[in-house]
This record gives sequence, structure tokens and C-alpha cells, in this order.
Amino acid sequence: MEMTFQELVARLTAAEYDNLVSVIVYGSAIAVPGNAKKSDYQLVVVTRQLTATTLRHVRSTMEWWHGQGFSLPTFFTATEFAASMDVFPIEFRSMKRAYRVLAGEDLLANAEISNANLRLETESELRGKLLRLRSLAVPASQSANDLTKLMTESIVSFVRYLRPMLELLGEDPPLGLLATATRIGERLHLDTAPLIRVLHLRDEPKELLEMEAQDLFASYLNCLTRIVEAVDKL
Repeated sequence: MEMTFQELVARLTAAEYDNLVSVIVYGSAIAVPGNAKKSDYQLVVVTRQLTATTLRHVRSTMEWWHGQGFSLPTFFTATEFAASMDVFPIEFRSMKRAYRVLAGEDLLANAEISNANLRLETESELRGKLLRLRSLAVPASQSANDLTKLMTESIVSFVRYLRPMLELLGEDPPLGLLATATRIGERLHLDTAPLIRVLHLRDEPKELLEMEAQDLFASYLNCLTRIVEAVDKL
């Protein structure tokens, strides 16, 4: 992996030497190195100016990087990077938790991300997903399979935003989905068994009877509604 990182930096430097501010890699592969997948690495490229010409200059490098199996990077100007922390506090906190500067400045070392902004984004994401879940439930409720699929395909996106809730409650959130769902239930004094059951169904698919799927969805929806009510009060 080191050789790949060195090649990336060399290519970016050759393309945008005077314009390059920082190259940052972050994600679970940095937090827990070892048998990391390439998809576990996320890349941020920060430049002084960011125009269509800049993107054209780095195109071949990014094609090479993507061809290695990595996700395409996120591009910022240095000004945008600093100005975006209040808009994307969840993403920047996640980035700051496990990152490595491959080249240039460490733009995260002294970054301060407010809890107020974190709470706002967390509520916005959870509330928006809840509204969409209700809409999708109308057509999905015609069959047990469709309703089960809706739950198992939506659960991860909800649990992902339970982690910043735990941060707002003063905890370092666990990495695992099941552990996160369990812990938020403990902290909010809320029965999150429906979330845990849906997570198990996602990992070990099982066909539910019509009434069983309807009952599970009712408790799933109720649990998520109460979580959104709780984040509003944090």
C-alpha cells in the first residue's frame, strides 16, 4: 500500500505541484489497519485553486487510482475545506478520527467541529431518512418480501447516524452496527430490538410471514420515530 500511496503523491505533485495543498487518506482502513479493503480508504485532495483545468490535469491520475480499486476522491479548495466543517460535521469528525496526511499540510490537526452543527446534521439526516421510509412503505406494504427488503436496505443508513448521537452524548461510538444500535438503546432508555432484528435479517436473510413483516415494520418505524424525537432534544 505504501508504494501505491507514494505513486499517488508523485502523480498528483507532477500534475499540480504549485497548486497542491494537501492529500489526505482516511477511513476504517486507517483506524484498523491490517486486512483492509481498498474500499475502506477514502481520499481527499485539497488545492489552492480548483477549476475545470485542475480536474483535467489530474484526470489520468484519478483514472489510475480508481483503476487500482479505490473510490474516487473528494476535491476541495483550502478555503472550501475550512468552510465546510460546519456543513458536514459528521463527515469531518469521522475523517478526523482516523486519517493520514500523505502530502502537504495537516488541515485537520487544529480543526474544531461544533456539537451544535453535529446535532443539526444528525437530525437532518435521520429525519429526512424517516420521511422517505414512510413514503416508500406505502407501496412496499403490499407484500412481506417488499416490506422486509425496505427494512434491510434502509437499516444501515439509519444506524450510521446513531454514531454521532452517541458522540453528542459524550461517548466514543462503537464500530459495529449491532453494538451501535444496542448502545443507543441503553443511552436513550429505548427498546432497539427492532433495529437489531432487522440487522440480523440483513446478514441472514429469512422470509417472513405477512403478519410478521407488518408487525416488525410497525415496531421498526416506531423505534426510528422515537430516535428522531430524541435527537431533537439533545
